[in-house]
Amino acid sequence: MNKLIQKLYYKSCQEELMVLKPGNHSIHSGIIGMNNKRFEFAAKVSGEIFINKKLDLGEKIYQSASKCFNQLGENYNLGIILLCAPIFEILPNRLSNFKAELNFVLRNINEFQGDLILRAIKESKPAGLLKYEGPGDVCKRKKLMFKKIMEIGSQRDRISKCYVNNYSEVLDGGLPFFEFLKKKTTSNNAIILLYLFYLSSSHDSHILRKYGHEKACMITKKAKHILKKIISKKKINTQLLYFDKYLKSFHYNPGTCADLTVTTLLISKIRDIFKFQI
Repeated sequence: MNKLIQKLYYKSCQEELMVLKPGNHSIHSGIIGMNNKRFEFAAKVSGEIFINKKLDLGEKIYQSASKCFNQLGENYNLGIILLCAPIFEILPNRLSNFKAELNFVLRNINEFQGDLILRAIKESKPAGLLKYEGPGDVCKRKKLMFKKIMEIGSQRDRISKCYVNNYSEVLDGGLPFFEFLKKKTTSNNAIILLYLFYLSSSHDSHILRKYGHEKACMITKKAKHILKKIISKKKINTQLLYFDKYLKSFHYNPGTCADLTVTTLLISKIRDIFKFQI
């Protein structure tokens, strides 16, 4: 069964890579220095580690992030690893209680496993991490416990927030929106609109860390405006291309929104097969 989830995970990563996502890397509009094959390699490596039954969650996250970073020379998929690895911990016969089981997985991350997760974050060096020096800094964590660091981080980081509120942004927001879109438009368009939904609903953590609140707020507002226009016209229009060029010209990469998109695709695919309610 884990092999099936692994295939769905790899397919989710591929599908996200196949569509134009303003500011983010795709086969249609790349980011200088990034390579499609490297994203695919990162998905393959992490997926193989996720199904290793001998490893606990923290070990899977650390080994995946470490191997991808060391072999690729930079961070390609830390956010995806952090968000998707816990999903693999839900036993196949318990997928019908997906939300409760995911909550169980997150609540039961012990301090040893938490340390490994924090090491994965620190060593993968996500953009803007070194600019933060406040409470909950993973580079200077002092004596704070893992869950406390996630709680502090959740105030500015959407991945930490998922760990704190049981993926509410995905399960209560992105997933229902995506399920609705799948009935109304093509698969590619649905993924693009899902990505824009995440970009328009809150500040992207990657941009917020790297460029600050003002820039993150401005991009969120632009995304909201474009999403409304696209939905009202019921087609993907040229504004999407202009928005992509604008973001890439300033190197504004909404990486966290792409991570949330992959996670939503994975859960949606699992749900299509196992027919569970959220």
